[in-house]
Amino acid sequence: VRPPGPLQPSAPARSFAPEAVRAFTEGRPYDCFGPGWEPTRSHIRPPRTGDGRMRLLREVSVCDPSGGPWGRGYLRAETPIAPDDWFFEGHFTNDPCMPGTLMFEGCLQAMAFYLAATGCTVDRDGWRFEPAPDNPVPMVCRGQVTPDSRLLTYEVFVSEVSGLPAGSEPELRADVLCTVDGVKAFHARGVRLRLVPDWPLTHWRHLGPPTVQPTGDPVPHQVLAGLAGHRETAAVAEVQGFRYGFPAMLACAWGRPSEAFGAAYTPFDSARRPARLPGPPFHFMSRAVAVEGPPWVPRTGSAVVVEYDVPEQVWYFEQNGFPAMPLGVLMEVVLQAGGWLASYIGSALGHDADLLFRNLDGTGTILGEVRPGTRVLRTRTRLSDIAHNGDMIIETFEVECLADGEPLFTLTTVFGFFPPEAFENQTGLPPTADERRAPDEPSSFRVDLTARPDKYFGGPARLPGPMLLMLDRVTGYWPDAGRAGLGRLRAEKDVDPGEWFFKAHFFQDPVQPGSLGVQAMYQLLQFYALERGLGAGLRRPRFEPVLPGRELTWKYRGQVTPRNEKVTVELEITETGETESGPFAVAEGWLWADGTRIYHVAGLSLRLTEDDT
Repeated sequence: VRPPGPLQPSAPARSFAPEAVRAFTEGRPYDCFGPGWEPTRSHIRPPRTGDGRMRLLREVSVCDPSGGPWGRGYLRAETPIAPDDWFFEGHFTNDPCMPGTLMFEGCLQAMAFYLAATGCTVDRDGWRFEPAPDNPVPMVCRGQVTPDSRLLTYEVFVSEVSGLPAGSEPELRADVLCTVDGVKAFHARGVRLRLVPDWPLTHWRHLGPPTVQPTGDPVPHQVLAGLAGHRETAAVAEVQGFRYGFPAMLACAWGRPSEAFGAAYTPFDSARRPARLPGPPFHFMSRAVAVEGPPWVPRTGSAVVVEYDVPEQVWYFEQNGFPAMPLGVLMEVVLQAGGWLASYIGSALGHDADLLFRNLDGTGTILGEVRPGTRVLRTRTRLSDIAHNGDMIIETFEVECLADGEPLFTLTTVFGFFPPEAFENQTGLPPTADERRAPDEPSSFRVDLTARPDKYFGGPARLPGPMLLMLDRVTGYWPDAGRAGLGRLRAEKDVDPGEWFFKAHFFQDPVQPGSLGVQAMYQLLQFYALERGLGAGLRRPRFEPVLPGRELTWKYRGQVTPRNEKVTVELEITETGETESGPFAVAEGWLWADGTRIYHVAGLSLRLTEDDT
C-alpha cells in the first residue's frame, strides 16, 4: 500500500533543512511541511518526536514517497557527530560511544517523520507515536558512533503504510539502517511504528498547579492545564461515585472522555471524538455543584448547577477597554453549562458516528455586569426539549445565571449535534439579492484597526486589546443608511488558523466560538459610538457590556473554521438615545464567512457611562 495524503507517491522527493526538522520536533508541523498543513496551526499538542537533547535528526536529505527497494517510500536523515555530544559523557567511562538504544531511537524518529509527511497527523491533534507492541524486531549491530565519528545517517526503507483514513490508527512498517561515516553499523527489520490517540491533559496535569491567564500575553497550554495540588474550594456534585469537580471539567476539554463523564464514555477513549468543552483560556466552568437526573440518560427535565470562580486578575478584564467581563465571555460562561449537560445525559452515546456539537439559537436578557471582585457565577441549566432527525439531535435549554447570588443573565438557547457532513456545504442564512451585494458595496471609509489608531484605542472608552479584538479593519460606514437612517457599518477580519480561540475551542474540532462572532459585532458597535462621539458629554466615559434589560437574540447557521479566509461583519444601527446613566445605541448585526451569511444578532446594545473606578 503506497502512502496517500499530502505527500503523494507521484510527488517528487523532498528534503528538509535543520530548521524544518526543528519545527517538527517543536510541534510546529506547518513550519516544517508547509502548504497543506495549515490546519495544524490550530493544534495544541501535535504529534512529534523528541526535542532538545533528544532531537536525534538534524536534517532530512531525502523523503521520497516512491523510493526504496519496493517503491513504497524512502527517507534518509543525517546528523553530524561532535566529540562533546551529551551522550558520550555517560556511556561509558573511558569508553565513550553512542548507546545503541539511541541509535534505534533515531531510527524511530526518522520513521515518525516519514509517517507525519504522509499527512496523517493533520487531523490527529494530541496523538503520539509509539512502537507497535508484540512485534519482535531482528536487530544487528556491527559498528559504533564514537567521539571520532563525523556523520550518522539514518535510512528508512518503507514496506507498508496503513490506517491513514480518519478514525484509524496509522502505522508504518519499514527496515531501518544506520551508517556511520559510510560504514553500515546498525540494521533492524520489520520495525513497526504507529500513531495512537492520546490526550493533552494526561501529560500536562502534573506539571504545575492550576493557573489562569492573567493578561493578553500568551501562557503555554501545558501551564493552563496544571492540576498539581488542586483542592476543591466548594462542594461538588457526585453521581454514582464520580465527582464532577474541576479535574473532570478540564478533562471534558483536554482529557480522556471517561475522566470527564465516567465509564459510559470509555468507548471514546480511542480514535472516536466526543463533544468537548472549550479549553483554557476560554474554559469557564470550575465545578458542577448539583445535578438533577441520571447520567447517560437523555431525558427532559435533567438539569445542572455549575459554578465559575471569577479570577481577580484574568485576561478578559485586562484586555477589555474597561475591567468588566466582555459580552462574548459572559455568553460563553452561561452556554458552556448547556454543552456539559448535553454530554452528561449521553445525548450522542447511541450513535456510531461522531457528531459535532454547535449552538444554534438563543434569546436572553442581561441584567448587570461582572467586574473584578465578583466571586462566583452560578448557572442553572435545565433541558426542556429534545428532538431527533436522523443523526441530528436538537436540544433546548432554559438557563439562569447569578453573580454572587444576584440575577445576571436569563436565556433560552438551542444546541444541536450534527454529522460533520452537515457543514461541508453550509447554506447559512440565505440573503436577498440586495443583502448579498452589501458585503461588497463600495466605500471610501476605511480604518485599519490593527494599527490601533488613538481615536479608537487611546481614550477612556476604547476598543479592546489585541487578544480580544475580533476585527482587523472597518471597510464601510454609511452614516445615514439603514431602515432607521442612523447608520450602517461593515468590518472584516482575516482568518488566522493559529488564533488562540481555535486552539481553545475545541480540541480536535477547531471552530471560532459563536460568542466571539457576537463580540465582533459588539466591537463594531463600539466603533460606531466612538466615531459618532456618543460619550462626549461624559468626563471619563466607559462602555457597559450591554444596555441592561434589553433582550438579545442570536441565530447561528454555519461556522468559522481554520479553513476559512475572511469574516465580514455588518451592522445596522436601529436605535440611539439617552438614559440617566448615559447615551446608548442598539443595532442588528450579521456575520459572513467567505461569502456565506451565517450569523444574525438582534437587540445588540451598549451604553456609555461614567467610569466610577
